[in-house]
Amino acid sequence: MLMSITGKLGSGKSTVCSILKEKYGFEIFSTGTINREYARRLGITTLELNERLKSDPALDKEIDGTVTKLSIEKKDEKLVFDSRMAWHFAKDTFKIFLTIDPMEAATRVMKDQRGAEEHYDSVEDACQGLVKRGNVERERFIQIYGVDYFDHNNFNLVVDTTSRTPEEIVGIIIENYESYCADANSFVSPKEI
Repeated sequence: MLMSITGKLGSGKSTVCSILKEKYGFEIFSTGTINREYARRLGITTLELNERLKSDPALDKEIDGTVTKLSIEKKDEKLVFDSRMAWHFAKDTFKIFLTIDPMEAATRVMKDQRGAEEHYDSVEDACQGLVKRGNVERERFIQIYGVDYFDHNNFNLVVDTTSRTPEEIVGIIIENYESYCADANSFVSPKEI
């Protein structure tokens, strides 16, 4: 079974996916990487890209179609979608949402150099920028798709990453993923940890 991981900005999605790849052999499909590269090519920030995509969702539609296609073609493989909306478009995935305190997210993002397309001058600036970008993305997806990716009811598992290490988070994910794969009908959703 496939996994889809989304969540708040700075919650550790990419780090968790890296561990899932290294330790458990999952292939990763990251729409964030695609968006950052697209912003880099345009010479704009990721927030500016999100603002642009509100009026021109062509890139979103292209990515969403790719997610659906991959989820069908690779349904029996070990694949994780690191994506805001894959939970909505991928077929038959274990849906995970990572949440985090905004200041902790900002602190993490400041430590992780993401290039000019995602640069902040201070932790406070990062916090404000991440919250704003998250809200723009949320509004955009509600407008385009009519779904709220911040709604925990859309997910099988919600994990607060604020005071957990990436390894602890991956342990929680794998334990619940295995339970879900063993008997999806008896798995309580959303399970919040």
